[in-house]
Amino acid sequence: MIIQSLVSLLFAVGVVENYDAGEELSCKRRHGGIPLPLGVFTVQKEGYPDALPAIRTALSHVHTRSCILQGYRLEMIVKDTHCKTSQGMKALFDLIASRPRPVAILGGQCTEVNEPIAMALKYWQIVQLSYAETHAKFASSDSHELFPTFFRVVPGSRNTNMAKCKFVNHFGWKRVGTVKQNDQPRYALPHEALTTRLEHGFGVKIVHTAGVNWEQIETVGAELDELKERDVRIILVDVDEEMAATVLCAGYHRGMYGDNYVWILPGYHSDRWMNKTHDNCTSEEIKEAARNHFSVEFALSRRDVDTKIVGNTRAGDVWKEISDLDPNNTWRGYLYDGLWTLAIALSHSMGENAEFSHHKMIEAIDNSSFQGLTGKVKFANNERLGLVDIMQWSDDHYVPFAMYDGAEDEFRIIDSETKGWSPPLDSTITERRREHISSLLFLAMSLLALIGIFLALIFLLINFRYRNHRFIKMSSPNLNNIIIAGSICTFASVIMLGLDTRIVSPDVFVWLCYMKTWTLCIGFTLSFGAMFSKTWRVHSIFTNIRMDRKAIKDSKLFLILGVLLFIDICVLVTWAFISPFSYTVTELPHIPEDNIVIIPEVEKCYSSHSGVFQAVLYAVKGVLMILGCFLAWETRHVNVPALNDSKYIGTSVYCCVVMSVLGLSTSVILQERVNEMFSLASFFVIFSTTLTLCLVFVPKVIELARNPVGNEPRAYRRGLMKSVVAKTSQPMSPQPRSDSTGDLMNKAESENKLRRRYLHQVRPLNFRWCKLDNDKVCVSEINSIMGFGGETASQRRYAVSTTR
Repeated sequence: MIIQSLVSLLFAVGVVENYDAGEELSCKRRHGGIPLPLGVFTVQKEGYPDALPAIRTALSHVHTRSCILQGYRLEMIVKDTHCKTSQGMKALFDLIASRPRPVAILGGQCTEVNEPIAMALKYWQIVQLSYAETHAKFASSDSHELFPTFFRVVPGSRNTNMAKCKFVNHFGWKRVGTVKQNDQPRYALPHEALTTRLEHGFGVKIVHTAGVNWEQIETVGAELDELKERDVRIILVDVDEEMAATVLCAGYHRGMYGDNYVWILPGYHSDRWMNKTHDNCTSEEIKEAARNHFSVEFALSRRDVDTKIVGNTRAGDVWKEISDLDPNNTWRGYLYDGLWTLAIALSHSMGENAEFSHHKMIEAIDNSSFQGLTGKVKFANNERLGLVDIMQWSDDHYVPFAMYDGAEDEFRIIDSETKGWSPPLDSTITERRREHISSLLFLAMSLLALIGIFLALIFLLINFRYRNHRFIKMSSPNLNNIIIAGSICTFASVIMLGLDTRIVSPDVFVWLCYMKTWTLCIGFTLSFGAMFSKTWRVHSIFTNIRMDRKAIKDSKLFLILGVLLFIDICVLVTWAFISPFSYTVTELPHIPEDNIVIIPEVEKCYSSHSGVFQAVLYAVKGVLMILGCFLAWETRHVNVPALNDSKYIGTSVYCCVVMSVLGLSTSVILQERVNEMFSLASFFVIFSTTLTLCLVFVPKVIELARNPVGNEPRAYRRGLMKSVVAKTSQPMSPQPRSDSTGDLMNKAESENKLRRRYLHQVRPLNFRWCKLDNDKVCVSEINSIMGFGGETASQRRYAVSTTR
């Protein structure tokens, strides 16, 4: 029996309490010693590394460089499992049948061998320590019940998953996608544990998990399309080597590589899979897709080579020694640490009477803590907590990038290796950018509007101050005041158009929606309506010579203006009640910029039926502007500034029409570009309003400067005469100049006929003018117009009676 053998043989076992590196060991060494059997499972065939050189080196160090198992020696019983279940079970039965039985088993390498052996060894209470097993089934929730005596010294998926989580968390990535191989439990099981830990332990959202397998290999592209459609940039992959090449090939054809993507693959401790020619990709294309990808793999050895490890030896020296024996053996560091783990646990499993305890050995392995060749050796729930390397593929080879120490739960970036790469964003960032009017542009347009208001107030003061001046009085000063009031409203609407929620609250912004709509609409109606009324009166006077002799007073013009205002107010009030304004933010077309998508937002006054009411207002204003253009064209020959401002009002009407059309069209086209829309709309409003004021009032200011008292009435009458004659007469072909008596007589006769024709046409007009001006001077004014300057009284009476 094994216990009886241990009692008889291990009578003076030296149990080393402090066997960590750095402490000098002094003990009585004995050559030879009583043998302790240790089973070793290996695979002795081509393609598999030879485990024996590293085991022999570790065994030699245990016997010569420590006081562990003083006076005894471990002897290996090597069994070849051929990486087959049947051969593995036969090797197990051979060990169990041997006498004495082995105290523990080191190995094996293949999962199909380790699983049945581990399940069987619990009945013989023999510990198995694998140096190469990484399958996730040995770390599942029921693994402790199925394999209570199975341990592995190589870090498993618990370590690599934690390393991936720490890596993702280090760069602040909160959205990732994953790819798992459904038909391989070796990759599917740890992948499920990884996604659970990421979501619940680190708050990382798993956007989509793409499932791939060899039976449905054609669906790999569709799964990657789903990842790309969901804007996944960080992709964690758990597949085998051949499937990894297939996945990256599909990613290459979809542009899912480069600086904006991060692929995190399992560590295969090899790059051969990238050198293979794929059906759809060359090896160069696969390498291009794999550029800067990351590989998460268990570390082959510790990086601090100067650290003293168990056996009081430098880690670098031991690594060199075993690497010289077999440099291609991936497991050589874990073979070395595995043998030391069993030796130390065996020393701790002996009681005071050298009685071996199986439970103490399991407990000793779980509580192991010493510095080994592969890092600190520490276990938790039969799992090794070891070192994990994160390697990056750069310049056609892997370079160290980061490291995770499972024993200390420490993640560290190797700074010297991070040059030339910067972590991308985990997705396209959506940046909402509120589009506001430029402060400088708003101040400039507001300043121009205030200057316009100040100019309008100056004209208002002049119009009021000189309202009894003949030139001002005959141009209807009351209507001029209306034009000024409307201009002030339109100027004020420019300032309100530039106000937004940076200055006012959203509630006040809604009121501004009403105010700027009302002021602009009513201001246009006041200004344009007053000019339209004056133009209509001019047209009535100079085109309809048979109309009633009763004068067209200002009250009729105010009535026309009142009707226009009433229509506006009815439409605006109905609009306010049926479809009130509300504050809304409208998204404009997205602007992609590298990893950022900018979503411009515009503040607007929203009304559900605003289009209907705007169409009504545009229709009313459109008809008014069309009529204004027609009247302005009909009175284009009229040139009587003192009476009706017809020439300048016509120019103003044309200007308002053009600017209104341009302003409306640009506001519709550029409604998504707030600065351009505001600048053009403000320019059209300010320009047209200022031009109207200047055309209407600047001539009056000039006339006031030239004739402050207004005592040149003949000049006004000559203008009236010129306008009427120009309207009624046809152009005469020029005659050669002659000083003969006959020519003079013909010229006088032609002029006499022209005067008589004008007398009949101007007959109603003269009385209207007399009515407007002064009845006492009516006759003298008519005589002046008719040219009867020096005639006798009887001739003047005859002319007046003829006129009547």
